[in-house]
Order: sequence, then structure tokens, then C-alpha cells
Amino acid sequence: MEYDRPMHSRRLDARGCLLLAASAVLPMACEPSYAPRRTIDLRPRILEVTDQHGGNRRITLHHEDHWYQSFGASIEVIDPDDGLRITQLTTAPWGEIAPISDMIVTSGGELVVVHALDRVVRYDLDNPRRPMEIGQLSADELGIGPLFAADDRGRVWISGRGGATPLDDPGSVLLGGLDDDNAVGRLVGTDEGLAATMGRRILAVEDGRYLGAASELRAMPAGLAEARGIPGSFVFVLRNAEASTVGLMGPNLRELDRKVFRGPVRSARILGDRLWAVFAEEIVTWPVEDGGRLGQPIFIAVKGAMDVAMVEPNLYAVGGTFGRALYRLHADNGGDADEFFAVERSPGRLEAAATDGRRVLAGGNEGNWLYRIGGDVELTDRALRNNTPPKTDVTTSWGEARIEEEGRVLRIDAIQAEPFEWTPPHRGKAYVLETADDRVFAGHDFGIDCFEYRDGAVQRVGGIVFEGPVAWLFRPRVGDEVAFVSVFGGLGTLEVIPDPDADPELVRRVRPEEAEEIEAQMRGGGDG
Repeated sequence: MEYDRPMHSRRLDARGCLLLAASAVLPMACEPSYAPRRTIDLRPRILEVTDQHGGNRRITLHHEDHWYQSFGASIEVIDPDDGLRITQLTTAPWGEIAPISDMIVTSGGELVVVHALDRVVRYDLDNPRRPMEIGQLSADELGIGPLFAADDRGRVWISGRGGATPLDDPGSVLLGGLDDDNAVGRLVGTDEGLAATMGRRILAVEDGRYLGAASELRAMPAGLAEARGIPGSFVFVLRNAEASTVGLMGPNLRELDRKVFRGPVRSARILGDRLWAVFAEEIVTWPVEDGGRLGQPIFIAVKGAMDVAMVEPNLYAVGGTFGRALYRLHADNGGDADEFFAVERSPGRLEAAATDGRRVLAGGNEGNWLYRIGGDVELTDRALRNNTPPKTDVTTSWGEARIEEEGRVLRIDAIQAEPFEWTPPHRGKAYVLETADDRVFAGHDFGIDCFEYRDGAVQRVGGIVFEGPVAWLFRPRVGDEVAFVSVFGGLGTLEVIPDPDADPELVRRVRPEEAEEIEAQMRGGGDG
């Protein structure tokens, strides 16, 4: 007996032979027919950031044993004991909200964050490890393009392009329309009343009177000012084309002491009993002596610092384009003097870039970074010998695009449409063009915008917002993505995709012979 071949299998053999014979006579009788399909996708297209690394850490704060560090458009909450990040606050996805230009902790205990020219966001700090958002005000609601925040005797003021407004009465704009080329700086209380800087001038907020010369003012902590016999005094910065002055100024806006340096001062503030000034390649600090005199300076060599905050006496948090770190000024039980530790590096200042189609090498005197397009980025010792000149004119199948008027205008001449012109937002400049998937991408001071030819006209697909200037766009060897490199906004990859939130009825699979008719019905809103 055949145990491995049951009786029913042997009976099926005969039937199988009959089936095979039938298939030989009628080979197509049992084969399924296949009709090709065509996809009609009428969903609107959007720009999507598929990968991003780095950015600028512009503002550094310390409050109740927590280090708050701006990082592009987000806020890192960091444990100052070990420099490890506790959490990261993101109001909107990267590319949909402008970078942070200022933030303060108010006398009322709120964290107020200014997203440049975009909005102001308020956070409750009852749990300092997990700040909770409690409100937003857009630039339209404020009536100005916000850049700075200040707390004067418990009242919070927001200032920037177009004037200044109190946060408790948004839209009540002061100093509006005086100077379109210069923003209003942080507001301070003086002997002459409320004042603010504009360009290199100090103006009375009430009536715009000229009060003195400064580019930036910050109130001195009241306790130190009283102890040194200079109540109501200020830290001031005065920026010129080739040099900058930093020092102390009395409540009457007259200088008490000053120091002059070549190059711009990035930030200046009082921490403890010392004045700190941050420059591109060093930090300088002086003890504040009686009468507002500045004592013997200490010079701290560091490239890429933007701001500094005191964690505790002798321990400081530093953030900037290099990344972030903790710093010990004098030797103590924790370690040696003049020591940076708990360092977190990231690409934040990229002054040159080149590509081989698969990777991007970008960097400058703060270090070079190797970026695998769409993948990881790492600090590298590889030298950046060649800088790629940005493209300022490109060609597509439907037209030509070029940057004109020193970056102020993008002009696109389509073959079958009227000429199209676009200006970058906030009176910015465009620097570089690239094409992918028959679209034009433009990098500018405030991010990247994309344009295409559709429905007989040149149209803007959309844009992403982040700190610029975007100086390089690269087309990879394969695919329709575009790699970007921003001087202060990091690097990454983006592409145009169908909007995933669009009506699914805008996508249909149809027979090729039906495609034209059904697409016309879909575009016209008819029944499909």
C-alpha cells in the first residue's frame, strides 16, 4: 500500500489529465484577463521636509535650575548638571514656524518666546521641566513683525519691525512707521521715560524724541546696580560698520564705561556681578566695579558662541552656531579653569558647501560636516577645498527662471504663460535656484519656496520657513528630492508630495481609454 500517496490523489490524477488536455485545446479559457490602469492624482502638492539637521542656538536662559536653549524654532529644556536634554518644545513642525529671535522669563514667571516676524508664544512654567503653552499672538494680531521681548516693571513689551506693542494690549503700536529699514529694539525704562533703540539711536517711546546713541539696551539687575551705586543703569551695545562698543550706561543714558572691539557684538548681558559680551570667536567678561567701571577683562576663546547664561556662580551655559556647552570660569572642585564640557555639537554655521550627488560636505572655520543626502550628518576632518557657486538661473521644460535685482526678485519666463515675478518675504533676498521634477526651487533669507507650471500659469507650490540665508540647493543623482544648505539654518532634504490631507476622491484609478474623460469630470466637479 502507498502510504505517501492516498487514494483520492490517484483519482485526481485522471481528472488532472483531462484538465491539461482541455487547456491545450483552449489555452485562454482559464487565464484571467488584465487591463492596465492609469492613476489620476489631482491632490494639491506641498513641500515636505524629509530630513533636517542642525540650526542656530541663538538665545540662552537659566531659570529655577533649568537651562532653556533656543534651537532654530524649538526650545531645548536641559539639565544644567550634565547638559542632557530633558525635553524639546516645538510649537509647529519644523519648516512651518519661524526661528526664535528672543525669549525671556517675565517677572510673572512666564516664558515668552518670539518667533522672528511671525508670532509670540507664551508658556506656563509651573512645571519648569515641562513648560505648557498657554497662548499665541500672530504678527497680524500684534500689529508688528515681532523680534524682541522685554519686561519693564512687570509689563511685557514686544518690539520689532513696525514698532512696539504691550503684550497685554496687542495692536496698540508705538514708534510705528518711523523707520522701515530698522527694527525697534528692546524697551527699557529710563529717566526720560520708556525708551527703545532703533538702528543706532535711542528714542523716547512716547513721542520718538532722540535720547542718545546705542544699538541695544538691557537693564542691569537691580540688586547689582544698587550695590555699585548706579541704580537704573543699563548694558549698552553700539554697532558700527567696522567696530562695536560695549559698556555700561546710567539711567540718564550717559556712558559710565565702555570698551571698543573690532567686529560685531552678538550679545551682552550682566550675569552675577560681571558683564559678558559675546563675539564671533571669543567671549569677554569684566567685573562690574563701583560707579559702573569695568575691571580687568578675561578673554575666553570659543568659535560660534551667540549667548551665555549663568547656571550658578562660576558655571555658565553657552549656546550658538557651534552647538551648546557648559563652561567653568575658574578652577573648583568640579574641574579646571577655562573649561568647556558637556558639549553638544551641531551644524549651525555653514559658509561653504559642495556635493558629489550622494553626499554634501559643508562647513567653515567652526568645523566641517558630512551629510549623506536624506540620511545622517557627522562632524568630519575632511577638508572643504571647493565651494560650489550658487545657481542664479535655471531651465525647465516649460520655461526659464533667474534671480534679478540683486536677489530682490525671482523672474520666471514660461513658454506659454505670462511672465511671473516673486519677491522673497519680509524684504529678504533670494540666493540660489535648483530644479527637480520639472519644478523651480528658490533659497532665500527666510527659507525655500517652490514654483511649477500648472493650468496654463506659473504658480507657487508652497514654502518652508527657517533661518537662512539658504545659499545652496543640490539635486541628488537619483530621485526628485532637493538637498539644502543654510548658513544658519542647518541642512537637510525636501521634496514635493501630494497633500496627504487632501480629499481622497481626488485620486482615481481608471482605464487608459477613460482617463481623459474622467479627469475632465474630476476637474469640473462632475460625476465620475
